[in-house]
Amino acid sequence: MKNEERLEELLPQAAPMILLTGCEKESVETEANAWVDVSPSSPFFDASIGGVPGCVALEYMAQAMALVVGFMRRRRGAPPKVGFVLGSRRMSVKTPTFRDGERYKVKAVCIYQDESFGSFDCSIDDARGETVASAKMTAFQPDGEITEDVMEKIQ
Repeated sequence: MKNEERLEELLPQAAPMILLTGCEKESVETEANAWVDVSPSSPFFDASIGGVPGCVALEYMAQAMALVVGFMRRRRGAPPKVGFVLGSRRMSVKTPTFRDGERYKVKAVCIYQDESFGSFDCSIDDARGETVASAKMTAFQPDGEITEDVMEKIQ
């Protein structure tokens, strides 16, 4: 049996917007380890560049943050909940393209969390273990349910 989790049970996104391919079972309460297998079926795949644009790193890391929160919520018996990236500091993307056929490890570590806000150290490593993207990211998860009406006002 593989040491994997079902992403749809931990993330508020639904297919096809779950960009991660898989994640390891929870081993540390404040951390999530996931991966992305890039292929022509990957969301945002661009055949003209042979992969996914590097700017998608932000969303890969955001979904890893959501996994950390998903694990925390599951421990409390709560379902996944929508959150919003507020910003990033010291973001570095050293690759213009996440290449077709490659696996990238995506990691998020919660360094601060209260009822609504969280701060995370995030990184993406290539198959050689080299960090190709990193950032300190902050996120907000509002109280209550996010309705379609609220989403329309945000957009």
